[in-house]
Amino acid sequence: MLHFYEVGLKKLSEYLNHRNNKQSSGLKFSLSILAIVAISAVIWVIFLADDGAETDFTATPADISADNTGTAENTIPQAQPVIIPTFDVVRISRNGTGVIAGRAEPNSDVAIFAKDKQIGSAIADRNGEWVLLFDEPLPVGPTELSVISKTQSDIEIASNDIVIVAVPDRNSVDFNLDETDGVVAILSPRTGVGASRVLQRPDNVNLTSATRGLSLSTMDYTDDGNPVLSGNAEAGANIRLYLDNEYLGEVISGDDGTWRYQINQKLSAREYVLRLDQLLLDGNVEVRISQPFNPFVELDTGRATGDVIVKPGNSLWHIARKLYGSGYHYTVIFGANMDSIVDPDLIYPGQQLNLPLNNVQ
Repeated sequence: MLHFYEVGLKKLSEYLNHRNNKQSSGLKFSLSILAIVAISAVIWVIFLADDGAETDFTATPADISADNTGTAENTIPQAQPVIIPTFDVVRISRNGTGVIAGRAEPNSDVAIFAKDKQIGSAIADRNGEWVLLFDEPLPVGPTELSVISKTQSDIEIASNDIVIVAVPDRNSVDFNLDETDGVVAILSPRTGVGASRVLQRPDNVNLTSATRGLSLSTMDYTDDGNPVLSGNAEAGANIRLYLDNEYLGEVISGDDGTWRYQINQKLSAREYVLRLDQLLLDGNVEVRISQPFNPFVELDTGRATGDVIVKPGNSLWHIARKLYGSGYHYTVIFGANMDSIVDPDLIYPGQQLNLPLNNVQ
């Protein structure tokens, strides 16, 4: 019995020792877990919690920056189209004064120049229209007008076009005959490329009769029916005659600028074309007139067409002075050849220019 009791105590003692050891191991394990949790909490507070705080803090300014960027884009002004100043009206009297009008940027300051000299200024109204009345006469001869506008933002804009104005000699005996020898103004691109337009011209210009240019005035007939031609030209000029482009002969005009030539053949009842070629004394300019006609029918000089063949060294001023007695008429030649002359200062040898022979209305 005692043996069994001792054995029982022994087993009980082993069981208690085993349970105590087991509880001790569990306690150690629990303490280890608690320690790990505590250390992790400390690490999270020191590192992870700060990182999170930084992330939350920097996110707000980023959102604000995005909003500001959007606001800045919305406040950028849109580019406005540039309004280039233009000429609309040019009215110059023979004494060189007059009125000039055009368009520019609304409320801009407009300066008008004759060559490099400012002749006046104006302010464009809210519709962009400006007008200049000037009393200081333009110089005699050709003058180039241009416009520069200055916007309220202090931006200067030059006109794309210029106006070439030819003012006649104020000492001329027919100074007051504005209808026959007035001012000519031609609008032309500044670059010389593009179409030109006449803004002002004399009311009535007959260059053939008024300036003794080449012309066929009359056609009479001899008793035998042979045509007799007469007309005007430069004094002492050599004139060659062609009938339907076949050479007829030559004649030299007299000191008074008149010439006469008889065709020694009878003509049929049909239309012919008589061509006159005039060589000036210096030989630099050849003028050509083509006159359609029917024999024994009244000559219609209104059907005549005129051309000038440019020779080396020629200019429009030189041609006009030789043909019409005044270089100022170069603008009329220019106006009649806008489709072939890009720049009045640039014509080339061999170029054929149309000459206005009849009244320019």
